[in-house]
Amino acid sequence: MGRNVTHSPLNPTKSPVPKLGIRIFYWIILILSILFVLAELSFGQSDESHLGAIRGRVVEQGSLDPVAAANVLVPGTTRGAATDLKGAFQIDHLEPGTYSLRISSLGYEEKTIYDIPVSPGRSRFLEIRLHATAVVGEEVTVTVDRYVPSTPELPTSARNLRYEEVRRAPGGLEDVQRTVQALPGVVTSNDQDNAVIVRGGAPDENLTIIDGIEVENTNHLTIGDEVKGNGGPINALSTEFLQDVTFASGGFSARYGDRLSSVLVLDLREGSRERYAGAADINMAGAGGYAEGPLPGGKGSFLVTAHRAYLNLLPPEDFGVQSWPDYWNGQAKVTWDFSPRHHLAINTLLLEDEVDDREQPSDDEDGKWDGLILHTRRMMTGARLRSVWGNGFSDLVVGRSTAMSEWEFIANETDNAGTVHSRTTTKSRRATTQDQVHLHWNGNLLQHDQWAAGLSLKPFRYEYTFYTEGDSILYNDDVLGGDADNDPDVFQYDDQREKVDETGLKIASYLQFTWRPTRDITLTGGGRLDAFDYAEQVTLAPRFSASWSFRPRWAVSMAYGHYYQSHDPSVYMNKAGQAYNKTLPHARADQIVAGFSYQPRSSSLLTIEAFHKDYTNLLVREEDVVREQTDNRMYQSDRWLKEATKEAWGLELFAQQKLADRWYGTLSYSYGKAEADDPAYGEYPSDFDYRHVATATLGYKTSLITNKGYRSFVTRPWGWWLYVVPINGDEVTFSSRYRLMSGRPHTTQIWYAEGEESPEPIYEGHWEEGAHNSERYPTYSRWDIRADSKHYFGRSALIYYLEIQNIDDHLNVADYIYKENGVRETALQFRQFWVLGIRYEF
Repeated sequence: MGRNVTHSPLNPTKSPVPKLGIRIFYWIILILSILFVLAELSFGQSDESHLGAIRGRVVEQGSLDPVAAANVLVPGTTRGAATDLKGAFQIDHLEPGTYSLRISSLGYEEKTIYDIPVSPGRSRFLEIRLHATAVVGEEVTVTVDRYVPSTPELPTSARNLRYEEVRRAPGGLEDVQRTVQALPGVVTSNDQDNAVIVRGGAPDENLTIIDGIEVENTNHLTIGDEVKGNGGPINALSTEFLQDVTFASGGFSARYGDRLSSVLVLDLREGSRERYAGAADINMAGAGGYAEGPLPGGKGSFLVTAHRAYLNLLPPEDFGVQSWPDYWNGQAKVTWDFSPRHHLAINTLLLEDEVDDREQPSDDEDGKWDGLILHTRRMMTGARLRSVWGNGFSDLVVGRSTAMSEWEFIANETDNAGTVHSRTTTKSRRATTQDQVHLHWNGNLLQHDQWAAGLSLKPFRYEYTFYTEGDSILYNDDVLGGDADNDPDVFQYDDQREKVDETGLKIASYLQFTWRPTRDITLTGGGRLDAFDYAEQVTLAPRFSASWSFRPRWAVSMAYGHYYQSHDPSVYMNKAGQAYNKTLPHARADQIVAGFSYQPRSSSLLTIEAFHKDYTNLLVREEDVVREQTDNRMYQSDRWLKEATKEAWGLELFAQQKLADRWYGTLSYSYGKAEADDPAYGEYPSDFDYRHVATATLGYKTSLITNKGYRSFVTRPWGWWLYVVPINGDEVTFSSRYRLMSGRPHTTQIWYAEGEESPEPIYEGHWEEGAHNSERYPTYSRWDIRADSKHYFGRSALIYYLEIQNIDDHLNVADYIYKENGVRETALQFRQFWVLGIRYEF
């Protein structure tokens, strides 16, 4: 029997919300759309208040020194500006829409930036970094179509996305992590989860940095103790805060540490410095809005947003679900200029979730059921002081992140009199607090080199409490050497309790040097030192990369390095295995990445990359090793062993066309293998060994509202309904994404009936694991389509989208559910899923 997986954290096999409820929700949104669109008629545009602007600052890549007299042009028009002595520019009187900019200056590589949205009555700020071409003893020329390699920090496998690309990405739901999942080398574990899983790695191997602040997880509804990864069903990070997104799937430099696979760098925009503005929005994830404006004195700005779920306001029984999760989040950024060379940015992100699922299901027959209470809370706050010193710049970052997750299982039973009796069977609370101080410096000592150095201090605290009530189980006497004629033995487990409160300190430093002996060759070498006092571990990780633009539009690059990552605090600090696990060495991955890049024009890119990752010091439970090697199923141990290894390798092809005119899209294909080896299970495919992954996206931007025939039809009495269809805006985008993936490995379960001899000497009917990761789920296939519409009227804008995910309703398997009665059920990922969102900017 197939079931649809919903966003509910209570049970992954709950039935979906009935179509009637979804239709009611959509009609509410559509009615709001009609009211907003009709409001367009009341706004005249006789003045220029609706016009927007692009302003910004052009600086040198390595030192952030201003680039004066640079030309900033809007391609295809005569509009443009030149930067002043501070590198600042502003292009005014722009009609609302999406623009590109071409920036050029003597002695610097020309650069083109795409997908710059301009809203009515607002300006869009950009910081544009140019690569210097000047090399001592070499004549300086500017080549328009020359390929410019990535920054020294991310020399290979790096992709850059802008806000608008994330907002309108089909299948992305305006979630930056879901958008990144479409890039080469990145796979998904489940439609419910936005975890970034890269090149055979695990969900906790990605490092996320927000304006210089390292964060663990920004998602709602991360279940129970499973807070080790970076994923979740709903991202609390507001897309409206994004300016630039840079993702590297491997080969990153010594600047980044304590992660094995990838880096996601999010640069947030600042609030408006010209006027107060805001927006209100609603979609399936929640409702809220944001506000922005200048601070007194004109030297800074603020940007603040808040959202919360609203479905919990509706009676769940009317929609066929057991309960609604309740969650909210808030985010803020404040910027202030102490001087033209000293800039302060303060960021805060808060989120909280609550689930109370103690109500008796309507289909209950025996009067017994389990309930769940879940409460999670996360906070990230920090500040970055960026100072430009003439030949370089420094970032001083201070921050704190906290995460708390507590859950409780409730056993409920109704007696003959109808009275409900409840008791707690399991309760857990986990809390982490991590402070951080980082000092980074980047600069140029000579015209053709670049230095980078940094120091980090990260003290943290880990708290954990756990309780589970005792239980009993029937064991098979015959297997245990007893008398088979007697009744099976009853083994009683006592209540279990654990309480942990430990602290530790992580220290890191790095030094990196980039040398450009010619304008075509870039060499970067560096090293990183990490120390963890609690585990008594010190690691040294060398990194090296090289890039050669052997022809104007071609480049070859490679990177090699050692990467280390400390284990989750629960491995070191939980009391049961602390004596053995405290000094476990950090996990290690040796990476090598090499590839070719071809840029036929500034808006297009073709790449081919190969990678190899050799993992060591991965963990395997001693309990599993002893049980598998000796068949002693009674053996128990909380000790971890560092005996597991893994090898991942693959080839990735990627083609991209930016939105330079009307069409844009990407095409990627990856083939890879990830094979694990440990003393318990031998050699086997690792959990995320997907082998074949192909993804294609395609988009087209147009505007039917300027078509005379369409305008004539839509203004007729029978054409009103087109106002609620997202095809009639001043700017309309149609897009689609298709992804095909090999099925990932899983371990099947085998049912043993009551009294039947099994590897586990249990008398009762039960499931046991078969050969580890010996089977695969069926092939994953998903096709999403999306339409975005932007209406501009006066100084306001209406933006709404309609997205249909899994339009062909492909039955993608999420998991197999093994029931206590010996029946296996299939849990499906999202079936055909309609999503509508609307935002009104003012």
